[in-house]
Amino acid sequence: MVDPRKRPERATFPLDYLLLLGLLMLGGQCGSRRQLGRELTGSRLSANVWKLAGKTCEVVCHTDTMNQVMEGLDPAGIERLIVLMAGRLRERKMLRRFLLDGNLVVAMDGVQVMRVGHPTGSGWLTQTKDGKTTYSHYVLAAKIITACGLVVPFAFEFIENPMELAEFDKQDCELKASRRLIEKIHRLYPRLKIALVGDGLFAEEETFRRCEELGWDFLITLKDKKLPTVTAQLPAGDGMWSGTRTVFAAIKGQAEKGTHRVCWKTPVTYHRETYHVIDLTEATAGGVVTYHNTWITNLKPNQKNALSLALHGRLRWKIENEGFNTQKNGGYEMEHGYGLGGNAWKNYYLLLQVAQLLNNLVSLTDLLATLADDVRGTFARLYGTMRNYAKRLIESLRARLLDDAPLWNGRKVQVRFADG
Repeated sequence: MVDPRKRPERATFPLDYLLLLGLLMLGGQCGSRRQLGRELTGSRLSANVWKLAGKTCEVVCHTDTMNQVMEGLDPAGIERLIVLMAGRLRERKMLRRFLLDGNLVVAMDGVQVMRVGHPTGSGWLTQTKDGKTTYSHYVLAAKIITACGLVVPFAFEFIENPMELAEFDKQDCELKASRRLIEKIHRLYPRLKIALVGDGLFAEEETFRRCEELGWDFLITLKDKKLPTVTAQLPAGDGMWSGTRTVFAAIKGQAEKGTHRVCWKTPVTYHRETYHVIDLTEATAGGVVTYHNTWITNLKPNQKNALSLALHGRLRWKIENEGFNTQKNGGYEMEHGYGLGGNAWKNYYLLLQVAQLLNNLVSLTDLLATLADDVRGTFARLYGTMRNYAKRLIESLRARLLDDAPLWNGRKVQVRFADG
């Protein structure tokens, strides 16, 4: 990463120290720069961050200094870090069990990062209602989703206006950003096999065409009124589908086994191209429907793969739950304005993705149980929640200096993914 300061060699706080400080603020769920400043005051936290940066120093950094660098830092540097992290997980074959027909399952969805009444900086999206204008920052995110709940950051496209006062109908939007994000993913991962899942917004000709050109598979939610020429080809009765299959399985939140009923129609035609439609209904043992959805796909379903395709399409909600909802309401305070000027909000958002991934990997390893000498220990048993873990992490780094002992006391640790 390139330090944005004019003379970084003369700066008291090097870039790696400041990035580690921001990462600790977000991973430790401090909630704000002000709270991070309180944690740094009168403790050994700053000295530990220096040690992590490979230096010995006691000077405490004011969080405004960190923010000034974040404002000028090019977000592409942190994006490259995210690419390297995702690449390491793939190289170690840690995601292999979650592939769909050999492809990584990647969900694409947009999220509002923050909303304010009085903006600082440029690029804000605007919305006026009842004479009142609000300003928002949005991001279109692509993340690897898994049945075990691990959501891996993959690639991101910021949705922003080129001019601060752009008219509403000329603003950037999620669909425009999706074109850019697909090209970015292809540029960052040119040889990677991908199965793209997304909501009904992306059920349109351009997305389908570009996925086909890139050799990607896709499973896109099909809403009744989104593609009327396709829904008109779907059967009105149960007996007119190309195939159906019913499987008894455990339904989350239900004591008794329920049913997965999957139906498919193949082929369907859209703009002279051939696609397929999959329909999934989940019901309790008593027949009460608990879930229903339909997808359009370029993967041909049959008796062997139709249910797997439908269940992978359903995984899209994990980018909203384990991804966006956890970052908003699980202690990370994604919607807090950590920094509004320049590139600060983008860099904090990207650092948050790194911090959450590191926290989640720690929760999935036997590291904590190994260090606690508790062979039956689990993350839930030892800490209960990620909030508790983050609090204990900050407390520990405040209380004592890191020593030079071998990492993990020289013991090996493993990542074990539970079934979803």
